[in-house]
Amino acid sequence: MKRSLLLLTVLAVIVAASTRGPVACANGKLDEVLANMDKAARSIKTIQADMRQEKRDRTIGGAAEVYGGHLLFSHAGKNNDKVRINYERPAGQVVAVVGNEIILYQPAIKQVIITSRQAQASKNQEFSFIATPYKSVPELKSQYNIVYVGDEQAAGASTSKLELTPKARSSVQKLTLWVNQSSWLPIQYQVVEMNNNVTTFVLSNMNLNGNIPASAFKVTWPPDTKVVHQ
Repeated sequence: MKRSLLLLTVLAVIVAASTRGPVACANGKLDEVLANMDKAARSIKTIQADMRQEKRDRTIGGAAEVYGGHLLFSHAGKNNDKVRINYERPAGQVVAVVGNEIILYQPAIKQVIITSRQAQASKNQEFSFIATPYKSVPELKSQYNIVYVGDEQAAGASTSKLELTPKARSSVQKLTLWVNQSSWLPIQYQVVEMNNNVTTFVLSNMNLNGNIPASAFKVTWPPDTKVVHQ
């Protein structure tokens, strides 16, 4: 559960870091990047993309855990976001966010966990992105110290690298975003937790503003599945 919700946190940064709202271009390159992201976000209604997630547990060492699948995202207005991740690894697992509800379906163990954005935000500061993903850039700056690191190649594209450090107490030390300089959308993320575990998340083969039916976000499961509410 923790691993999947961490992934949702990172996905929410896609929206939170590229939100609608006024941007004052007074701080050089950083504000230029944020302004471009803000402008790009105004035209985004849907996103379809392949995703890859890699987690390294510093406490046990060894090879990284790797997950992958396909992401669907739809924005129809404030507080009306839908996200679904269909995993190919682990096969069959689904994470979905529809409005306030978060669903994690794990067919391998015949279990569904149902929770809410607010419930997760109240437990973990970084989950506040899930509770209110469409923040203005000034709100983003009020919660995070944001630094423009520089331009570099990432995920096969020219990107601008940003580092976000929470101002309030959090289980996350730092978020790093690599923003595609063509689309001005984040395409790679890295989350460093307080225990130094590192999760890297990459989006590829992005398709913007294609048609995604509402039914694509509906999650169903067999009647013998255990349902857990959190």
